[in-house]
Amino acid sequence: MQAREESVKVRTRLWCINGLNLLRDVSEEEMLRFAAITRIVERRRGDMIYLPGDASQSVYFLKEGRIKITGLSEDGHEVLLDIIGPGEIFGELGAIQETPRTTAAQALEDAVLCEVDREDFEEMLATNPQMSLKVLKGFGSRLKRIEAQLLRLISKDVPTRVREALVDLIDAQRTVRPEVPVKIGLTQQDVANLVGASRQETARALKELEYSGAVELRYRSIVVRTPDKLRDRALFNGH
Repeated sequence: MQAREESVKVRTRLWCINGLNLLRDVSEEEMLRFAAITRIVERRRGDMIYLPGDASQSVYFLKEGRIKITGLSEDGHEVLLDIIGPGEIFGELGAIQETPRTTAAQALEDAVLCEVDREDFEEMLATNPQMSLKVLKGFGSRLKRIEAQLLRLISKDVPTRVREALVDLIDAQRTVRPEVPVKIGLTQQDVANLVGASRQETARALKELEYSGAVELRYRSIVVRTPDKLRDRALFNGH
């Protein structure tokens, strides 16, 4: 009976880590090693994963759902720094540096996480240079996304920032087909935090997109009805 329970645990952990970007092309032995140090954690929409000041004791990998990473501006307003999708890692920087959390992580949707203790994660990286390189590349990709957001904030108007942010969000969902509507589980305030604009300015920009037929505004979400239309800059030359 105990052997059967252990077998079920291993299969469940392997399911959780299957598809993680960090574990692509690794051996079966390494998959089993990683599964052995993984805990499966479920969070409901709105649940906090960690808050600024929390000890960085764990690294997280997202199996299902989406997670938003936020910080606070000098005047105390929430700033949406990044949105984590399935397969991605988060919380690794504070864990590796052994410093308290400087950002907050919150579930945008019901989520399934693979949680790994900091010490176990460091040991895996120490014995697997390829995995260490993937972590470094993943962190670099996240910095590029944040840099792109900052560039938009400095050089583009609010309607353009809103449209391009929505394009980035649908492009991050790799399974999406161009003609299929995409639901984005963000509120208008979330979008405002993402593009660095007021809620009123963001609402006006979203209303313009809705009037064009590109999006549909719903309660606590936005549906991109025509992803290709949203990408077509020529349709929004007025901005």
